[in-house]
Amino acid sequence: MKNIRSKIYKTSGILLLGMLAIFACKDDEEVFEKTRLFSPVLNEVLQSEGNTIIVDIGKLKEAVSYTIEVSRDSFKTTDYTFATDTSYFIINEEKVGEELLWYTTYQVRATAHAADPQYDSRPSDLGSVKTKKYPSNQGTPNMQFDVTDTRARVFWSTSGELIDGVKVFAASDLRLATPLFEFDLTEQQIDANEAVIGSLSPSTTYQIAIYSGETLRGWEVYTTKPPLEFGDRPVYDLSGIENENILADTLGDIEDGAVVIIEPGRAYQANGYNFNSSVLIISGYGFTPALPLIHTASGNYDIADGASIDSLVFKNVAIHGDFGGGYVFNISVSGTIGEIKFDGCEIHSHRGITRIKGGTGTIDKYSIVNSVADSINGYAAFYVDTDGWTAGDILLQNSTFSKFQYFLASRTNTGSITIESCTIDQAPEAGRQMFRWRGGAGKNDVTGGIKIYNTIWGPGWDMSGSEVYAVKGTEGLGATTFDIINTWSPSDFSFSGNDIAGFPSFIYSGTADDLWVDRENVDYNIKDKGFSAANSAGDPRWRPGL
Repeated sequence: MKNIRSKIYKTSGILLLGMLAIFACKDDEEVFEKTRLFSPVLNEVLQSEGNTIIVDIGKLKEAVSYTIEVSRDSFKTTDYTFATDTSYFIINEEKVGEELLWYTTYQVRATAHAADPQYDSRPSDLGSVKTKKYPSNQGTPNMQFDVTDTRARVFWSTSGELIDGVKVFAASDLRLATPLFEFDLTEQQIDANEAVIGSLSPSTTYQIAIYSGETLRGWEVYTTKPPLEFGDRPVYDLSGIENENILADTLGDIEDGAVVIIEPGRAYQANGYNFNSSVLIISGYGFTPALPLIHTASGNYDIADGASIDSLVFKNVAIHGDFGGGYVFNISVSGTIGEIKFDGCEIHSHRGITRIKGGTGTIDKYSIVNSVADSINGYAAFYVDTDGWTAGDILLQNSTFSKFQYFLASRTNTGSITIESCTIDQAPEAGRQMFRWRGGAGKNDVTGGIKIYNTIWGPGWDMSGSEVYAVKGTEGLGATTFDIINTWSPSDFSFSGNDIAGFPSFIYSGTADDLWVDRENVDYNIKDKGFSAANSAGDPRWRPGL
């Protein structure tokens, strides 16, 4: 009996301890350690209206307020900090004390606050948003054609009050507080809804704004181009001068070795000027893709009698003339010339590009590179039409020649001819010579040989409309060697006499019209995509892979 009673006591004790343990565990489960608030997250992505930012944060039950921070450099620095007790709010002048900048990317982050600060959330990045562009009448500039190194073209639409002023601000003056320059618009500019402003520095970013009186109507960012560099050569910049005779007038006063800058889209008269010193005539920056245009119909260029000139160079200019009787150069006197060079030029409609017809002298080098020349009558790309002058080296490179009655000709020996990566078509006229060296014995060779590399040469020019296209290869040149590599002709190219041995290297199976897009309009893009030399021969400007 005693043992039974003892077992009952033991069992009861165990049950009591178990119950106490259960209650103790239950009390432990109901006690939680307080932790910090969750980091805020967005209900909707950040949005902007005008120059305000809309923020919609998911509401946190335990949050009593939020701290909002705003930055423009991903919080390397903080522009604004403010408190709000709502999870939906607008960041504007009322919140931060000043207007937000227009068309500017901001970053926003938020911290949620609990009643006890030790439980505040960690800062939460909410992302980036860009404010809208200022509602403006001003046009957005094209950085290729609406700005130069020192000038900018500003334009606008007509609506609202009359726009009568332009102000220029530094790029760092984000609130347009202190203008660097101010311009009152002329009646002509107001009527045209545009103005070209100057006084800018090269390689500099500006904000240029338009105004109606003192009321801002819009602004745009412009970055000027780097300066054109010519070393220590004297420079004469004719940009912005509305006088078609200014080029000829200026050439008479330049120093030897000068650079004369002319403006894209503007026309100049050659006026029969005779060069007496070296010069580079080059296109400057402008507000149009059109090259500056020199008209030689008003009188072709020559040199002064007895002149000794190192170089005469035309770069990135168009030169138009008179097919019936005009030249770019028609040299009639004695002298010496180191080089005549056309680089990046468009030469159209002349009797000849360069003809030397009188006096005595030498020209060491004659070059046409990166250019397009078309519609040239009887005096060729280069013609030494007197036995008193001699030419050294002729270089035709990366260029297109179309519709030439004669191509190259001379009455005296020449040092060398190199034709490389050119497209030549309808040159010369059917029945005439590609290379005409007509000075007679001892005066009718290219002593250093003729090289024709990576070139496409089409059939002759049918000037008479008789549908005859065959050309002659040469006149003279009995002791001249030809080096012909990767040079092609279409199937309708042929010789009518005086063939050039080894020309062409290869024959394209189709006709010239099969090969090129539009020969009559000087469009020599490769039409036949199966042409095996499409990316290795011809003027590179027409190659489809470039």
